[in-house]
Amino acid sequence: MKILVIDDSKEDRDLIINYIKKIEKADITVDECNCLERGLNKLSKNNYDAIILDLALPETDGIETIEKTLEHLDKHNKTTPVIVLTGLEDYSVGRKAWLLGIKEFLIKDEVQSKDISRALSFATINTKPQINSIAM
Repeated sequence: MKILVIDDSKEDRDLIINYIKKIEKADITVDECNCLERGLNKLSKNNYDAIILDLALPETDGIETIEKTLEHLDKHNKTTPVIVLTGLEDYSVGRKAWLLGIKEFLIKDEVQSKDISRALSFATINTKPQINSIAM
């Protein structure tokens, strides 16, 4: 499984990657970038099984970040599932994200390793073998 993490906070990217590394029985490669522009560039050149996306990035914020990501995927005929992991605790944004097709909307201050494992498992249910469990 290949995952792209797009988040402008190095600390948050490191935390997400650490959570991903705790997933057992999964061969996972993680690419990371600190802005949407670099993330979209990576998406143009590579295939990913899932994207973990922060909503507040240097060049976009909120729903606009999702819309630009989905437009880019559509332009390149990709159906990569997007998981939002954000510090924004606005569940109305979460509802809008779901309506746009986001697979999961997670809040950074609430998320744990098991949440990342579950989100990746469910987001990729039609594309890859399932992630079975995580190390505790």
